[in-house]
Amino acid sequence: MEEKFYKELVDRYLKKKLNEDELQVFFHLLNEGKLETYLMESMDDDLHDNSVEEEPSLPKYRYLKYIYRIAAVLAIIGLAFSFYFYSYKESVDNEIALNELSQPVVPGGNNAVLTLSNGRQIILNEVANGTLEQNGNFSVEKQKDGLLVFNTQNLVSKEKNTGVNKIETPRGGIYQVILPDGSHVWLNSASSITFPARFAKNERKVSIKGEAYFEVSHNKKQPFKVLSDNQEIMVLGTKFNVNAYKDELITRTTLLEGSVKVSTAEISQLLKPGYQAQMRDTKHLDITPADLESVMAWKDGFFQFDRVDIQTLMRQLSRWYDIEVQYKGEIPKDEFVGKIKRSADIDNVLEVLRYGNVKFQLIGRKLIIG
Repeated sequence: MEEKFYKELVDRYLKKKLNEDELQVFFHLLNEGKLETYLMESMDDDLHDNSVEEEPSLPKYRYLKYIYRIAAVLAIIGLAFSFYFYSYKESVDNEIALNELSQPVVPGGNNAVLTLSNGRQIILNEVANGTLEQNGNFSVEKQKDGLLVFNTQNLVSKEKNTGVNKIETPRGGIYQVILPDGSHVWLNSASSITFPARFAKNERKVSIKGEAYFEVSHNKKQPFKVLSDNQEIMVLGTKFNVNAYKDELITRTTLLEGSVKVSTAEISQLLKPGYQAQMRDTKHLDITPADLESVMAWKDGFFQFDRVDIQTLMRQLSRWYDIEVQYKGEIPKDEFVGKIKRSADIDNVLEVLRYGNVKFQLIGRKLIIG
């Protein structure tokens, strides 16, 4: 399937039938050396073709030099991205009703709401950098766009219960927070973390929804616990990612460094670096090798897929671009493999889907598949 896709892409390029977005894909693949063989084969066929051509073609060496020059320029200005697609269907027409957009659908960014223990809510992307709250228990500082820091150093608490704070990202939002103990947390879109202003002396406990990546400060006397639906993770100091969206069938905990124990009400498993715990329900907790690059792609600013079905793909896109996805008729049985920047406009993502022969319409903020 991949070979067929590359040949068709080269053929369409030589026939000058690629649109602007398809050209971006073409030049990126060319820059990676994945199209050179197919391009040279096509040009050799043209050079040895005895039929009369409407226009004389450029000599091969000049033509290739021209292509590589353009590819290099495009790579430098950052236009390149890749997205490979496997499809098992007949070709159908695609439509993008972009003229019917009520508002532009743009990529997500640094956006979150902070709810303090006193009930005060702060929309973080609407306030300036600096101290947002300070009392005898803790201080909160927005150090820069996308980073919030909680600090309890040099502050004396006179209260036994300092309450809990919550940071919540909407669909299309991401944010970072440094917790009172110095642990660093990255929140993906449509996610939240709840934690006290001061941790207890014998443990550090937080709760999450959605997806978060943790770099936990080491403290053997004060274990760190992460709670999500039907699951608890206990760590001493480590780096790990938790995907616990309610619309996903499996809760995935992936360990990058250190050691953690993942538990449900009925079972516990120790996790080693490079492995992932997959919880389907409280009775099933499977340990499998993890694709760390794919798991951490969101934190590094990418979507990365390894033969995922269209529903999994669309759940990720809907959270990031804040769109509603509807399926019309039978859900396509297609698989996606590839990598694309999360900063890409949704127009570009959907244009690339043409290679998958999936019929779709984007109407306002609603994406109709089928």
